[in-house]
Amino acid sequence: MRIETKYDIASSVNVGAEYDKGVKKLFKSKEIIVPIMEMVIPEFEGCSQEEILSCLDLASITSDEVVSDTPVSEMEEYRIRGEDTEFSGGLDKLIRFDSKFRIRNPKLSEENMLVNLHIDLEGQKSYTPKNPTYPIIKRGFYYVARDLCSQLGVATGKTNYADLEKCYSIWICLENVPVKLRNTMTEYRIRKEDILGETDEPEEDYDLMSVIVIRMGEKAEDRGIFDYLNQVFVGNIEEIETYSHIEWEEDFKEDVAMTMTGFSDVLVRRGREEGRKEGREEGRIEGREEGREIGQEETTVKFIWSLHEMKCTDEMISEAVKKPVDYVQDILKKDAPQ
Repeated sequence: MRIETKYDIASSVNVGAEYDKGVKKLFKSKEIIVPIMEMVIPEFEGCSQEEILSCLDLASITSDEVVSDTPVSEMEEYRIRGEDTEFSGGLDKLIRFDSKFRIRNPKLSEENMLVNLHIDLEGQKSYTPKNPTYPIIKRGFYYVARDLCSQLGVATGKTNYADLEKCYSIWICLENVPVKLRNTMTEYRIRKEDILGETDEPEEDYDLMSVIVIRMGEKAEDRGIFDYLNQVFVGNIEEIETYSHIEWEEDFKEDVAMTMTGFSDVLVRRGREEGRKEGREEGRIEGREEGREIGQEETTVKFIWSLHEMKCTDEMISEAVKKPVDYVQDILKKDAPQ
């Protein structure tokens, strides 16, 4: 990556747009996707990361693909692009996916038969969206249902419904998660329940839609999906590498740290919330102010070190964190944060 590009990205911290852009960019990277598949998708239980990578259709992450459930015009289509993914069929609502791709189903595929899983991976800033307020679970099912419909196009008398392949919609929720739900992961799927008599229908004939909601919380004590995602969102490359064992492309380490500039607003806000919590517990205004300052300071220090490890100059870091160069240099003279 050119040094000018590093500078542009590091200097472009924007609370809304850069956050969304950062999520999409990370979730289109195989280095980030593969560990998520390993820890979240049941079909990959027992598979190595190299085996999962061999199943991943890399071209489907970035190449253009047009699919529709009704006749569409050039403006009403389903696109997979490097920046975003959109779905629109006829008069249906336009959907933009953060990251969407196909990956071979190792449980059902055979030597002469390829069966894919269709994965939608979403980074959701708030677990409780406002204006309007709605359950993330319902939105997930809407996305996965539209994805399933898109596989067949227009239904006719000759439509082969046997061609339908399972769809997943995975939602990673960062903020506004109720305390009792933090650090939880739940799968919502179609299951069979016999009402009269007993049947023995193949599960793959009805297990076609699954929504997985990952609700982030405080720093996870145990290693696993929550710790991994926390390390991704703070750009801790050394820790991410302990989870992602596939070979990383040369430029990817730079991309991770630089992309995380889009998440700095979330980290700062978390620091402020922790500070306010400490202040309330102490019951003193001084405690609240001190707590906020500590939270902001710790976030800034970690961010400075992430950029420094990517060989950004002190001047670039100063511009990115909106602090004097002397401040940056003083931080870098001390030990790196743990």
